Amino acid sequence: VMIEGKIVFEEYPNGGAAERAHFLASGTKSFSGVMAACAVEDGLLQWDEPVADTITEWKEDPSRSKITIRHLLSLTSGLDAGSNQKTPSYSDALKSRVKTEPGRKFSYGPVPYQIFGEVMRRKLKKQDEDVMEYLQRRIFDPVGMKYSSWRKDADGNPHLPAGARLTAREWIKFGEMVRLGGGDIVESKHLRECYIPGRANKRYGLTW
Repeated sequence: VMIEGKIVFEEYPNGGAAERAHFLASGTKSFSGVMAACAVEDGLLQWDEPVADTITEWKEDPSRSKITIRHLLSLTSGLDAGSNQKTPSYSDALKSRVKTEPGRKFSYGPVPYQIFGEVMRRKLKKQDEDVMEYLQRRIFDPVGMKYSSWRKDADGNPHLPAGARLTAREWIKFGEMVRLGGGDIVESKHLRECYIPGRANKRYGLTW
């Protein structure tokens, strides 16, 4: 428990410890929303731009060409979101079948996050940076947060739906930055987009 930047209480039952990292599972998803907010601030993307602007092989597809970054991150892309027990590679995620029109239905799963990872991978390639390097430079280093490990796909790309392992002491640094509205990391107006509920699910924003 942290209050105003100071840890005031810790308890680690069931064999836990202050130095023991835990698998964040879907807590990992929140990094994608903040990364997107940073990318908007950096001019790398816009919330409502078509994914096909970057995933150009989707341009001629009548359904996929309508999917936006906001659709991906609000889990309303209309694509088969996949199984939470199996995270596909970025390349396999791009092949997911279309089930509904974008924006109509909320579907929780790993596929949209992996597609967002491919969007970021392609955008960052132009500046000779990969997804983890961008996360490190824009979020982890400024926050002073260190992750213990991060799962990757067969191509070496980080799993964005559920790949991170952190100690509670490191994880709370990220939470404190968010509580402060982005602090010096990202402007609050961009971060607030993560909390705007989607029409298909009033309890879910953009990865939050």
